[in-house]
Amino acid sequence: MEEGPPPPPPPPSNEIVDITDKIAKSECFVLNADPKYPWDNLFMGDDRLQLRSDTDEQLVLHLVFSESVKVHSMNLVAPEPDAAPTTVKLYLNKTSFSFDDAESIEPTQVLELTEEDHKPDKVTLLKFVKFQRVSSLTIFIESNGGAEYTALSKLRLFGTPLQGTDVNKIQKQGQQN
Repeated sequence: MEEGPPPPPPPPSNEIVDITDKIAKSECFVLNADPKYPWDNLFMGDDRLQLRSDTDEQLVLHLVFSESVKVHSMNLVAPEPDAAPTTVKLYLNKTSFSFDDAESIEPTQVLELTEEDHKPDKVTLLKFVKFQRVSSLTIFIESNGGAEYTALSKLRLFGTPLQGTDVNKIQKQGQQN
């Protein structure tokens, strides 16, 4: 009995999943982080470990994804209400970013967060139509609940990977040719 051609690949899933593992950590950076509280603490799964700002409450987190994604929502967990972000500005697909850029570039979305938004099981919805083909996401924490520093213990992003856009695989193929 002959076998026919292989079945076509399944259609891309539009299921909303945790896409935090799509962050290419080696390509990311943080501005104004306290060296004693580095940004990789956000991904350790231990709420006692934190990312903290250094000289004031402002922080810039520039996240690069290993493949393009659609970003649906996020979860910023803050262990201390006074040090939790209150005004957060999001910027898409920037290759570099500074505090000057935060003042001069129009954000894709501005979030006004409350103490409730910083709980581990709380998800903050984004304007999904604006976050459809994201290769990088810059998070500018402009202000917090009044503390001299901002503290976060976890960052999770939710959305959908775009099938066939793994940047690392594309770069490897280009290097082989």
